[in-house]
Amino acid sequence: MTNIELYEYSKKHLEDKFDNFYVKNIIVIPESSNENNILTQNNNELIQLISTFNTLRKLNKDIDEEVVDKIVYEIISILDTTKGINYSSFVQYFMVRNSTYSLYQGLKQEDKFDFIYDMLMSYCTNRHEMYLSHGYSNIVLQVLADNYSHKRNGKTGIKKVLSLMKPLSLTQTKSLKKVLNDDNFIFLPDGKKPMFDKFLLSHNIEMKSRENEHEKIPDIVFNYKGQYYICELKMMKHLGGGQNKQTVEFANFIRYQEKNPNIHYITFLDGVLYNKVLFDNSPAINTLRNDIINCLTQNAQNYFLNTFSFIKFIDNLINEG
Repeated sequence: MTNIELYEYSKKHLEDKFDNFYVKNIIVIPESSNENNILTQNNNELIQLISTFNTLRKLNKDIDEEVVDKIVYEIISILDTTKGINYSSFVQYFMVRNSTYSLYQGLKQEDKFDFIYDMLMSYCTNRHEMYLSHGYSNIVLQVLADNYSHKRNGKTGIKKVLSLMKPLSLTQTKSLKKVLNDDNFIFLPDGKKPMFDKFLLSHNIEMKSRENEHEKIPDIVFNYKGQYYICELKMMKHLGGGQNKQTVEFANFIRYQEKNPNIHYITFLDGVLYNKVLFDNSPAINTLRNDIINCLTQNAQNYFLNTFSFIKFIDNLINEG
């Protein structure tokens, strides 16, 4: 099937609203409130420590008091050793102060004391008694874990594509020698830019799209029966905000065709946005769709695929290769 035929095929096989491949049902709290695990136990202890700190604060106990120091160090111990504690109300408050749990984790131990002490003073003033009034609950730990599920999808997208490629029976490699000389392999360039650059140089690949994407590297490179496929994965549900730039990128990635007919570029747009790109008639989408169709028409070696047209593409490689 040609790239245009695969594009037309995708019109009859739209992306599902919910993709089970991306389901992340990670449970962090017990099923019953009558039970505890390490996270809920330590979160409860954290709340008690904050309450004690708040009482001492009202009594004007300062940072030099031994009991205050002890509380701060116990909180640091909980934050440093408890998996999932970043979902707690206290740690989430870090973002109110324009900070993050990751930033806290990167501090030296001697700097953590001042960080937590200052954060406690602010948290007790602005949040703690409000939360006490409404009632603290470990439910927030699960709610935040669910909320962060979408942030775990970056590598999942690559895993999904690799699973769809299993019928090709390719071996994933980190060997530069194999990437430069062999057929039938999969190579993930992330974190291996020098190796990817050598691959481009060795095969005289210009990859002009990089000129507009600030040397960005693709997600997957694979070789099947002497044909090289350079793949960019996009996981988008809608246009807007910071994703506008990505829409330009995925049209840009398939805009250029190599002189070598054995080199192919693939944009795999994974998600329901693909359906909108196919059928929405708003001016912005119309422009984007026409751009994609023009790119495919002018560059027969390149592809713009969704999940189902990618599956069909893999099937074609096996049956037509």
